Amino acid sequence: MKIVDVTEFWSERGGGVRAYLTQLLREGTTRGHEVVVVAPGARDEAVPLEGGRVLRVRGPAMPYDPSYHALWNVRAITDLIDRERPDIVEASSPYVAALVATRVRQVRVRSLVVHSDFIDTYARPVLQGAFGPRIADVALSPPWAMLRAATARFDVTVCSGRWLADKLEAHGCARVSCVPFGIRHAEFSPSLRDETLRASLLGALAAQPDATLVAVVGRLAVEKRVPLVFRAMAELRRTRPLAIVVLGDGPERPRLEALARELNLPVRFEGFVTDRPRFAKTLASADVLVHGCACETFGFSVAEALASGVPVVVPDAGGAREFADEGAAERYEPLGDAVAVSVATARLLRRPRAPMVAAAVAAAARVPPAESHFGALFARYESLLAEGPR
Repeated sequence: MKIVDVTEFWSERGGGVRAYLTQLLREGTTRGHEVVVVAPGARDEAVPLEGGRVLRVRGPAMPYDPSYHALWNVRAITDLIDRERPDIVEASSPYVAALVATRVRQVRVRSLVVHSDFIDTYARPVLQGAFGPRIADVALSPPWAMLRAATARFDVTVCSGRWLADKLEAHGCARVSCVPFGIRHAEFSPSLRDETLRASLLGALAAQPDATLVAVVGRLAVEKRVPLVFRAMAELRRTRPLAIVVLGDGPERPRLEALARELNLPVRFEGFVTDRPRFAKTLASADVLVHGCACETFGFSVAEALASGVPVVVPDAGGAREFADEGAAERYEPLGDAVAVSVATARLLRRPRAPMVAAAVAAAARVPPAESHFGALFARYESLLAEGPR
């Protein structure tokens, strides 16, 4: 079958959606399918990738993060996809991409892939902090109504975690199908821990036996709440020596660098590490992963840390908590402050390390392999094609 995915979120610096779609191209090609991704970019171009194609459509740079571009010419993009004559058209966002997918004429199945809980990620914290939960619920009714209306125009609404599927169904979204994401288990292992690398990342603190290397992983954007983690670690640093390694990049990096200086916090910004073996070795060399995002759809970084034998501190919400086994994790209230995150991290660091490493590996073993997600996804599409029009 031929699958065309249309997305608004394809950054030159990486990111979760781009990583997922790269896997879609690779896994689709491996299974004998033709996969094409349509994404905005700085210019019109066709780029071969992982056996498939990425069709970039020129669009203006986004003001918050110029590495992303706007998907704005709906008619031209719709015509482009029509010329491709796909069996399946996927929309990787409920915004313009969803509008395009519903306008494509020559297609047998339409799929809306929900990559993030965009309503509670961005709007709820602001509204709830300012007006309280009841008013926030009322104010968020229209966005949920819009998402319900969007899903009604698709043959399937795909999401990665049971918690998100339950939320979508509770809000009346149509034809929700939970197809869990997964990780590439073979890339991660506690055996990759490198004490020499760890010492270099700790810098001047390496000589102190109780020093802690904290990992922060992910795109540096507002929803990841990295300032919360930095302030929490500054609080914890009053009682124990620690340093932070940041594996990720994004529009918040300049502000985070300034915050680290303000807090006199030793932080090493590594950027997006595209060298996967190096990324896995760096992650395995950390002592703990502290995660700030309370609306993580799946929590790739948390799962990969566990597979590396690294215990985690996570909010008690979203995808990050789904596989954060108590034997290898501490949780804090989703809207907790820096003190709450600091206290949770201190609790974890007081526990014996060896049992946590074993529990982390056991918890990661329950996370599906990445290949199983795409196998299940393609099987779902083949079933829908066999059923014919709804």
